[in-house]
Amino acid sequence: MEMAKRVNSAVTFTKQSKSRNKNSRSLLVYLSDFSTVLVALVLFVFFGLTSTYFFSTANLVNILKQMSVVGVLGVGMTMVILIGGIDLSVGSVVLLSGAITGTLVYNYSFSPWLATTIGLFAGIIVGLINGLFVEKFGISPVIVTLGTMIAVRGLGQAILWINNSWVWVTNPFFITIAEGRILGFPIFAGIMIGLYILAFILLKQTPFGRYIYAIGGNQWAAHLSGVPVQRVKILAYVLCGLAASIAGIMTASRIGVVGPSVGNGMEFDAITAVVLGGTSLSGGIGGVERTFLGTAILVMVLNYMTIRGIPGIWQAAVTGFLILIAVLIDRLIRRRAEV
Repeated sequence: MEMAKRVNSAVTFTKQSKSRNKNSRSLLVYLSDFSTVLVALVLFVFFGLTSTYFFSTANLVNILKQMSVVGVLGVGMTMVILIGGIDLSVGSVVLLSGAITGTLVYNYSFSPWLATTIGLFAGIIVGLINGLFVEKFGISPVIVTLGTMIAVRGLGQAILWINNSWVWVTNPFFITIAEGRILGFPIFAGIMIGLYILAFILLKQTPFGRYIYAIGGNQWAAHLSGVPVQRVKILAYVLCGLAASIAGIMTASRIGVVGPSVGNGMEFDAITAVVLGGTSLSGGIGGVERTFLGTAILVMVLNYMTIRGIPGIWQAAVTGFLILIAVLIDRLIRRRAEV
């Protein structure tokens, strides 16, 4: 009888302990979300109060446009990071899709719509290759995407070499993407916001989204519960490639020309935005709504530094420093939640 009481007491204590841990994790996740919103608001107000130009309409529109490309890359990167992966090839896909689209329009007189479709398809193929190599052959995503990053950049530069290293993107279709407005709102930023809404619905309201979080949380448990792990992870890489190709066409439209250095370092901007927003590099925790905030923080900081005349080399250093801080915070939160 006494032994039974002890067992029941131990079971009760274990359940209470698990409940406290679950509540602790929920609180930490909530605080992580709230802190990201708070940091974004504080920076926005501080930058505005210390720079008369920061709150100007022209600069706010510029911030939205600067957010757009990094933000679109962040949508795809979020999905890959949520499953515990990474994609270092997105910057090279930006170059490839822009080079293909521009070349088809200006060298071969393709319609902008058809050329854009082919450019988008290029990103899908790269994403599919990444997913297949990671999942079918079990190779580390860092190694796979590092390889495709180099190969795809080389392919993009080879296409540009045919065009004497540059291809102009000045068709009215692309100018409209970069400068057009609907009801006064920039189309460029509208593309980003539209993708965020679609991605949010996909992750929060569909079985695919639930599978993404399940795999990132515990891949083996997800497999045992019937989740098609390989297919979901491959599709995540495909969507990341598609997002990168959209960002590539947006980049080409905005600057009006595609050169060999286009897309350099954009993969790190995307990763920084995702991690700054609070999505865990270990997978399973986060979302595109956080990435949107992370993108806003990153772009506002870089925009403010530009206004203050701080050289680009220091801006790159600050970007690296921000991602180190974000990773450290992520590590501390996860360690505390596991206690």
